[in-house]
Amino acid sequence: MDKLFIIFILTCTFASLTHAICVFGKWHIIVTSDMPDNDVIVHVKSGDEDRGIHTIPFNGTFDWTFCERFDGRSLYFADFSCGSKVQSLHLFDDPIRHICYEQKFVTRTQHCYWSVRPNGFFVSRHPNGDWVHISFWR
Repeated sequence: MDKLFIIFILTCTFASLTHAICVFGKWHIIVTSDMPDNDVIVHVKSGDEDRGIHTIPFNGTFDWTFCERFDGRSLYFADFSCGSKVQSLHLFDDPIRHICYEQKFVTRTQHCYWSVRPNGFFVSRHPNGDWVHISFWR
């Protein structure tokens, strides 16, 4: 019985530490509105987390940080609306990870920048360049 208790305590401690230090990588996602005429409304979710509904004004941002899953299958998706335009897309998944990933020391946070524009959605590993067009508005 004592051995089971010790194993339980060690397991809880390890789980707590791995979540706190992001053993498998930490990501910071930044979504910027480059829509001059209307605010962008975005609702961000993952399989087990709802980041809520946010209003992003022109040149404003919404951002969050998360620890990547151990199996590399982290997924965040979002519903966007701006005036009469709408779109749903993945803000973080394996293809987006490959666009944004930079070779860094494990302890450094990776960044993924999104720009929401009148002609669609763009992603980059840098805040001011190398933009990749991902989707148009519907």
